[in-house]
Amino acid sequence: MIGGTGPSGPENVRPGLSRIVSAFSRSGHPEKSFRTLHVAGTNGKGSTASFACDVLRLLPLGPIGLFTSPHLVAPEERVRIDGKMISPRALRDGFRAAHRLSPPGDPLTWFEKMTWAASDWFRRKGVRIAVMETGLGGRWDATSACRPAVSVITTIGFDHREWLGNTLVSIAAEKAGILRTGVPLVTGRLRPGARAVVLRRARKLGCEPWELGRTFDWSDRPDGTIVVELPGLDLDRLRVARIGGFQRDNAAVALAASWLLASAEGIGPAAFAAAAGKALPASLWPGRWCPIPLRANAGAWVDGGHNPEAASALAREISGSPPWGEGRRVVALWSMLSDKDPSGYLRHLGRHFDGIVTYPLSHPRRAGREALAEACAKQGIACRLAENFPDGWRIARRWTGKGGVVLVCGSLAAAGDAYLHRVGFVP
Repeated sequence: MIGGTGPSGPENVRPGLSRIVSAFSRSGHPEKSFRTLHVAGTNGKGSTASFACDVLRLLPLGPIGLFTSPHLVAPEERVRIDGKMISPRALRDGFRAAHRLSPPGDPLTWFEKMTWAASDWFRRKGVRIAVMETGLGGRWDATSACRPAVSVITTIGFDHREWLGNTLVSIAAEKAGILRTGVPLVTGRLRPGARAVVLRRARKLGCEPWELGRTFDWSDRPDGTIVVELPGLDLDRLRVARIGGFQRDNAAVALAASWLLASAEGIGPAAFAAAAGKALPASLWPGRWCPIPLRANAGAWVDGGHNPEAASALAREISGSPPWGEGRRVVALWSMLSDKDPSGYLRHLGRHFDGIVTYPLSHPRRAGREALAEACAKQGIACRLAENFPDGWRIARRWTGKGGVVLVCGSLAAAGDAYLHRVGFVP
């Protein structure tokens, strides 16, 4: 594992920007060589970031960097330029250099090393614009030491309470910590309490807010395409490759943020509309509500959402007319991290499953399969226990029977298991 302790080791989360700021300063400020489209939020930030990158790559803006987290299979997934991942060797070299830049007695965390390595790689490759996703927060996130051109907050819900607070207001305040003076803000559909906190911060810093559902929005067309109405630009007949209404929200937020950035760089409406029309039909993001293209088995889906809000969004997609059709047995192959809310997750989704197979993730913070099974029992959901992902896959496939559906869900780590064990890495 790069960095020794890995992203979940004891040095992973230590609030504060002093370490990364010091490392940037001691290395000639690689973060000042580019501007960022900075994306924070509880759900949807990775999808939004990748949508934005896919659009910006088609504009005359030079190479576009992308920094996301977490990864599904390999850490190199987190750092890309024009869709191409950093090489393992370059990332190892970046980690070693970052380690040497650590302040005495206060080493950089794993995520801070990753942020420095990405920033240095972007500088070396001549990136002027990078789309950067926060790790878990905003105010103290290492990515907040970079220079934003546009700030984005996708959604705000309950997650990472041990670091961000136990109320929606406190979590919103942490997310709003990415805002910088005079930098425009784009938001998704925020709950009233969270919205009030974010807008108060935006007014204080002079950040012009663009809000989904207010300043801009999208609507369906009968032919399956969507219309996105942005300030100064209407985008008609856009086809979104990714499945789900929440992905259309993500696409609209990404388009609004990209349009703000691109227009400030002198890109006109016609060029931007052409890029959007080409990018969205081809934009894919593995692990987020999509089928798994198995070699020998049909009827497998994956979703990496890991909190009650994500479960609620997934339940809306499954209810009514599920994408795999009516009348098919559905078994979840389910696992979570120990700091998540399994009962809250199942409260939204449990009734959509004919059964659940639990297994322990190969992650240091994995939840025990017995604890997950107990959550199933409390809600009256049939459950079977597996030793690991391959064992769980065999149990789930037998349980669904011919023509049934296995849904791998509960964590991006589970989504990573699906790609690693069933189809290999999807770049």
